[in-house]
Amino acid sequence: MKTLKELKWNLIALSLAFVAIGVIFLIYPAEVQTTACYMIAALLIIVGVISLINYLRKDITGMLYRYDLVVGLSAILGGILVILKIDQLVALIPVVLGFLVTISGILKMQNSVDMLRLGHGTWHVAFALAIINIIFGIVLLINPFSADIQKILLGIALIYSGVTDLFVTIAISKKLAEIKTELAVRNEE
Repeated sequence: MKTLKELKWNLIALSLAFVAIGVIFLIYPAEVQTTACYMIAALLIIVGVISLINYLRKDITGMLYRYDLVVGLSAILGGILVILKIDQLVALIPVVLGFLVTISGILKMQNSVDMLRLGHGTWHVAFALAIINIIFGIVLLINPFSADIQKILLGIALIYSGVTDLFVTIAISKKLAEIKTELAVRNEE
C-alpha cells in the first residue's frame, strides 16, 4: 500500500505541474517556450537528483532490477542537454507538450476503465474527460492554428489535463480506500 500512496502523490504532483505550466502558457505566451525549456530542464535535473538520492538511500538487497541510478544520471544528463541546446528545442515544446496531453488522455482512459472494473459509479465521467483530453492533444499535434492561438490552446489543454488527472487520481484513490476498508472488515469477521 505504501507504493500506491507514493504513486498517488506523484500523480497529484504531476497534475499540479501540468496546471502550473498551463497557467504560465496563458499568462506569458510570448516567453513561454524558452521558459518551458528551462522548466523541463529543471524538472529533469530534480527527478535525476531524487532518483540518485533514492538509489543511495536504499538497501542494496531490495534493489535488484531497480534502475534509480540509470534514471537519475539520464535525467540529469537530459536536463543539461536541454539547457545547452535550448535554441533548437524551443520549436519542439508545443509538439512535446501536445504529445504529453495526448498521453495523459490515454492514461485517463485506462483509469476510467479501471474505475469501471472497480465498480466506481463515475467511470463514465472520467471516460468522457479522457476523450476530450485526447482530442485536445491531437489538435495540438496537428496544429492548425497560429503560434499565438496554439500557445493559448496549449495552456488551456495543460490546465484541463492537470485538473482532470487530479480528479481521476482522487476518485480512484477513494475507491481503493473503500475496497481496503471493506477487505479489513471482512477479515475481522
